[in-house]
Amino acid sequence: MWRGGSAAASAARALRSRLLADPIHHPSTAIGPIASARAASSAPSATAPAPTVAEAAAAASVVSSGDRSISEVLRHYGGCYLELSKARLSALVVATSGAGYVLGSGNIIDIVGLCYTCTGTMMVAASANTLNQVFEIKNDAKMKRTMRRPLPSGRISPMHAAMWATSVGAAGTALLACKANGLAAGLAASNLILYAFVYTPLKQIHPVNTWVGAVVGAIPPLLGWAAAASEVSLNSMVLPAALYYWQLPHFMALAYLCRDDYLAGGYRMLSFADPTGKRTAWVSLRNCLYMLPLGLFAYNWGLTSEWFSFEASLLTMGLTVGALSFVLDPTPKSARRMFRG
Repeated sequence: MWRGGSAAASAARALRSRLLADPIHHPSTAIGPIASARAASSAPSATAPAPTVAEAAAAASVVSSGDRSISEVLRHYGGCYLELSKARLSALVVATSGAGYVLGSGNIIDIVGLCYTCTGTMMVAASANTLNQVFEIKNDAKMKRTMRRPLPSGRISPMHAAMWATSVGAAGTALLACKANGLAAGLAASNLILYAFVYTPLKQIHPVNTWVGAVVGAIPPLLGWAAAASEVSLNSMVLPAALYYWQLPHFMALAYLCRDDYLAGGYRMLSFADPTGKRTAWVSLRNCLYMLPLGLFAYNWGLTSEWFSFEASLLTMGLTVGALSFVLDPTPKSARRMFRG
């Protein structure tokens, strides 16, 4: 056999043994071309004739197929990691952390430090979201909106997902500890534990999980502030408070719209014991009202300009009007309007 083709086939087998340790959860198309290379490499080489142009072309095709197989495997796992990490949600978490960093920096912003903080936050958020899905495989499999996620659909194994979550979470926390400070790293680690090991099991026990989840969402901007200022002060609480109060009407609307799906998944939400939707609506309105003075606090404490106070009040007033509409007419239409607001 052509010696170049034999070397390529050996390389393909070696890469396959590393990347395809769990063949059940890999694309079936990734195995065929490498198996062809293995069959080709098993032919006796001592009596083989001199390579022809056709043989060289066939060997090149085998190498190309092996490359495509590896590419497909990498694409498969890359997609699974993005879904497990809830990349879009994690990006929003990073945005709030970055805003906290900017507010805590004063007049001079360390761009490199900001990048390190955002990267570490993204890694820890990805870890927390992955662990959440590892613990909720059976529940997600029962819900229409989650049954196609990587774990319930069988595209990746729970052990693989847990290893990914552990490695990326540890790396993100270490990055924050080395490039920011211990306070920021501690907040990141605490938030990961609170989300994965407190909020996640509470979802199947008691509706208070919604309030715990709001705390989880409020910590990232505080983390960003701590990374920049190396301390936590009263004025650092404005943005976390805004996120905390905003999350409650946002999620109450979602829980009302998807209550049948949540019930099927075994999750305990406030909307289950509220068939009329009145209680859910009042919780939403109350937290919108709590948000109204936060723009003024931000201005009075020297964090922003007075224009921000005016703009924030307008935006919060719009959300409050949506919540009031939900209170007056608790229907899916008004809940969806508040959710979008």
